[in-house]
Amino acid sequence: MQVLVAEPSAPISNALKKFLDGVAEVQVVHFVDEAVAALRARVPDVVIASVSGTFDGEVLCSQVRKQLPDVGVVLVFPPGDFETAPKRAEAAHADAFVVGPLKKHAVLSAVRACRLLRELRVRLREVATEGQKLAERLKALPPRSKVGAGGVNTADEAFFKKYMLLEVKRSKRYQYPVALLIVGLDELDAHLKLGGTPGDQRGVILKEALSAISELLRDIDIAMTFAEDKFIVFLPHTPRAGALVVGKRIIERLGRLASFEAGTASVGLASFDPRTDVKESVSFGGLVRQASELLKKAQGEGGDRVEVLPGGEGDVAAPKKKNRISMG
Repeated sequence: MQVLVAEPSAPISNALKKFLDGVAEVQVVHFVDEAVAALRARVPDVVIASVSGTFDGEVLCSQVRKQLPDVGVVLVFPPGDFETAPKRAEAAHADAFVVGPLKKHAVLSAVRACRLLRELRVRLREVATEGQKLAERLKALPPRSKVGAGGVNTADEAFFKKYMLLEVKRSKRYQYPVALLIVGLDELDAHLKLGGTPGDQRGVILKEALSAISELLRDIDIAMTFAEDKFIVFLPHTPRAGALVVGKRIIERLGRLASFEAGTASVGLASFDPRTDVKESVSFGGLVRQASELLKKAQGEGGDRVEVLPGGEGDVAAPKKKNRISMG
C-alpha cells in the first residue's frame, strides 16, 4: 500500500510515518505544491492531509476527489477539534478523519478503511462495467425459432443462465440482493376472442408489452420473452421491497396498453438477498420455478397482482382496488 503524507510539521509527519512503518510505503511532503506534484508523479492508495493554518488539507482533498476519485483521503485535524471535524471532513468528501493528539490505532484504522473503500470503488466499477456489457449482449441477441422446455429461446436461456450465475455469485461475494420477476398477461386468449381481434394481434400485444416493461427498467436490468404470454425480468442490486415496487409499476403500465385494452397482468416474484436470506444456495432454475409458481397462484386468485413468498424484507400493504400485492 502506498500512502502520501501531506503535513507541514516535521514532528507530526515523522510520527505518521512511524505509525505506518511496515504497513505501507510512505512518501512525505510539506507543501501543497509538493503534494500536487507527488500525486501527478505517482497515484497513491491513500492521502493523509493536514488541516492547519499553514496547510489546507480540505482543498487538497476536494481536488483529489475530483481528479482521483479512487484515492482514499484521511484528514488530520488539530488537537481537540472534535466539534467541527466531522462536518468539515464530510464537506470536503474525505473518507475518514482523525483529530490530534494522534494515536497509532486511530491512524491505522482510518488508513485501512480508506484502502478498503478504494478497493470497493474499483471493484464496483468493474462489476458495473461487466454487468452492462452482459446486459447489452443479452439484449442484442436475435430472436430464435427453437424454444426450450422452459419457454425461453434455447440460445438465450443458456446465456441468461450464465448471466444469472455470475450475478448471483457477485451478490454473495459483495453482499447485494437480486430479484427475478415472471410477468404474465392475464387471460390473454380470452381477451383476444372477446375482442374478435385478428390472429396477429397477439404479436402486437406481446411486442408492446415487452417494450413497455423495458421502458420501466434500468440499464442494468434485463427483460425478455418467456413462454407465449409471459416475460422474465431480472433485477440485480435490487432488494425484495424494490422488486415489489417494480412489479406493481409493470402491472399498472400493462393495464394501460392500447392493444390490451381493459386487460390485466400478474407478477410472480422470487428474490435472493445474501444479507438476510438463509438459503444455502440459489440458482437460475430455482428462482424461475419459484417465480413461475407464484405467478400461477396470482393468476389463479384473479390476477392483477404481485405474488411473493410471505415474510422477510419488502412486505407492504396491498394497494386499493387494482394492482393488489399479495403475500402468498
